[in-house]
Amino acid sequence: MDPVEMCGKGTSVMRLYRVEETTDRIRIHHLVFFDRHGWYCEHGKQCGAVGDVQKFTRNKL
Repeated sequence: MDPVEMCGKGTSVMRLYRVEETTDRIRIHHLVFFDRHGWYCEHGKQCGAVGDVQKFTRNKL
């Protein structure tokens, strides 16, 4: 996702990922951000989606 488009022109967000978590019949959406403060999710830094995105980006390098 484009951080500037989603967060605005003055954003410090450098990377932005949308994660869809599906368990049984429940679907949870996450927005995971990377900026000068590090990685975090809209649900908090301890959210499991943060680690999932970090693994995904490490494997892409």
